[in-house]
Amino acid sequence: MRELVDAPPPLLVVTDFDGTLSPIVMEPMGARIEPLGRRALRRLARLAERRPDRLSIVVLSGRLAADVAGRVRVGGVRYLGNHGIEGGALGRGRRAEALQITVEEALQRWVPPAQAIATAVGNRLGNPPWLFLEPKGPTVAFHFRQAPDPAAAKVAVIEAIEAAEAELGGTGLIQVDGRRIVELRPELAGGKGAALARLIVRERPGAVLVLGDDVSDAEAFEAMRAARSRGEIQGLAVAVHGASETPASIRDSADLFLPSTRDAARLLSALAGALERASSPAWTA
Repeated sequence: MRELVDAPPPLLVVTDFDGTLSPIVMEPMGARIEPLGRRALRRLARLAERRPDRLSIVVLSGRLAADVAGRVRVGGVRYLGNHGIEGGALGRGRRAEALQITVEEALQRWVPPAQAIATAVGNRLGNPPWLFLEPKGPTVAFHFRQAPDPAAAKVAVIEAIEAAEAELGGTGLIQVDGRRIVELRPELAGGKGAALARLIVRERPGAVLVLGDDVSDAEAFEAMRAARSRGEIQGLAVAVHGASETPASIRDSADLFLPSTRDAARLLSALAGALERASSPAWTA
């Protein structure tokens, strides 16, 4: 932690939401942020408002940016949704409804195929109660956490996707597996790794702290580690044990492993405290 605080500015803090700031729940729309995590983000946002040249806070989620902003409800934070392909900054003191979303124009042509395959897969499976379809513009996610047999449900979802792809003559979307979720997205969209790499190029941070719990977050960890290995940044990748099925890729690519979302909130709170106490005039001015 000390290395992050003492590194050349700015410090870029990037955190996932589900399983990292919010405990994993059976119903995706029931996710709630840890109260301590919200308080920690508000403290960090106040510091970032005072010294935007020193600190930047980003919530990078697979959810749509407006959805995750409404769940976090902290101004002074940039919300990047759909694994980084859309989002915007929310000013301090502004409500989530004020978030101005921008989307990569090049991805718009995949919106109709994503909608078509979402409908086709749901119909092929008979729209079972355990399936939660999450259309997200040019991408679509199929959640099966509520299935009585998640392993069998995953096989059924993938088979339905393959059959629907054949029926539609292809969609140009690629499959990305997560924890009890299968997502389809344009290959051009990249993912959290590409999103973090873009942030590093644009913001040129001296240090990066990235937190996550799923396969997509492992991509972000690898992007951070690549920049760190090139000597461009100080960095810390923090994996959170959001649920029992934490992927091996997350454990293998992390520098630190935390047992719960509550512990992730404590880490962010400790970072806020360290920055508030920093003796450097750059922070106390």
